[in-house]
Amino acid sequence: MKRIILISMMALAVAAGAWGQTLSEFQSGFTAFSADMASTLSYNATVGNNWSDAYIGGFPHFGVGLAVGITAVPSARIEPFFDAMGVTVPDSLKTMGLPIPAAALSAKLGGFILPFDIGLKAMVLPESVASSLSASGITADYSLIGGNVRFAVLKENILLPDVSIGAGYNRLTGSVGVELPTGDETFTSAIGMITATAPSLSVDWSTNSFDFTLQVSKSLLFMRPYAGVGYSMGKSTVSGGLASTITYGGTEINQTQIDDINAALAAAGQATAEISADGIIFSAEDTTPVLRVYGGLSFEIFVIKLDTTVTYVPATKSLGASAMVRFQL
Repeated sequence: MKRIILISMMALAVAAGAWGQTLSEFQSGFTAFSADMASTLSYNATVGNNWSDAYIGGFPHFGVGLAVGITAVPSARIEPFFDAMGVTVPDSLKTMGLPIPAAALSAKLGGFILPFDIGLKAMVLPESVASSLSASGITADYSLIGGNVRFAVLKENILLPDVSIGAGYNRLTGSVGVELPTGDETFTSAIGMITATAPSLSVDWSTNSFDFTLQVSKSLLFMRPYAGVGYSMGKSTVSGGLASTITYGGTEINQTQIDDINAALAAAGQATAEISADGIIFSAEDTTPVLRVYGGLSFEIFVIKLDTTVTYVPATKSLGASAMVRFQL
């Protein structure tokens, strides 16, 4: 996760550190990026929900493991942000897009009487990772909680696979910030030239989503291929911009000047900003339901299982990947 966060934030820092000369250019590029990132969060939050087994079996079957993964904002969707900043999308992001990491400790317990299993998951960013990122000039926070229930529609036998339907809830929050390498920046606003002193790029996100799945899997010796379709719906919000001391004419910007800037943005049909003496923030939210397809292969050695999964979202052409190692009886 640390490496992915570094790649993502450094790429955004390069773009944000080369913004155009007007506040509206930065606003247009950043809000476009925020909207595209928000649309990935509802299914980014599903990491750890779907195990290779469509159904693990009734009690006393149980398992616990660690899942890590990424979903990507496609390169075609982040190009407007980089273009607005006058920067070419880095080669490392052109193939898959901008990676958004995810991780969860996940556990499932087989149900009683009826053929179902219930799962819980949670994750916070370890202090060791946060400290390591801090040493690289990046501040970060991350938390994920969730739960789901899967009902067996068809139980596996010699010929037939396991088939299940599932429903779950996920709550994801996170933030990252990185100091820009450009130093103080001065650019044009509706009231004239304003200055951002020692600016840092800041991004905060949250999502509350409900997820519904249909999955099939079949055990073949020590392997288990699986495939499914998921439908996520809820609300995702991304806020971010510049954390900085904002000055106008050599003094901290005041509320009247902020109102004038936002009035000009509104008159131009653009989103207003949460401007203060401490920074310039823009935000976007997404409530569009997301349909995804996923599949993969699990390798099983006695009670240890390794899942590998690839996810594809047809509407946005977004790709994702995850892996999980777990102990399961």
